[in-house]
Amino acid sequence: MANYSTVADVDAILGPAWTTEDKKARAVMQANAYMTSLNLVGIDMADIPEEVKQAGAELAKTAADGKLYQQKTEGNLEAKTVKAGSVTTSKTFGSLDSSKIIAQPGDVQFALALLDPWMRSAYSFDVYR
Repeated sequence: MANYSTVADVDAILGPAWTTEDKKARAVMQANAYMTSLNLVGIDMADIPEEVKQAGAELAKTAADGKLYQQKTEGNLEAKTVKAGSVTTSKTFGSLDSSKIIAQPGDVQFALALLDPWMRSAYSFDVYR
């Protein structure tokens, strides 16, 4: 796992009161694991850009609040029936109410926006001529 942010970095960016002392190390570790899983490219680990440190701070705060790896499982089970002449078909499926469910907390979305220059699409590849 790469260490993009440290507790000292997060304290410097958000101030020392961003969470309690007992949560800080684990929250920063979760933020670093999250950023490592993004397969960021082109970051000089000897001189980490401020945007990456800021993203790490946002993710660490979200992790300390218990929301970084939180799963959203709310939704409805719906059924639809269609009849055409003597033929009837029925379909049952789950649906999510997009007006009530936010895919990711705002701090995570902000962090991902900060990391965008270093993120690589899973569907992209380099072509050399």
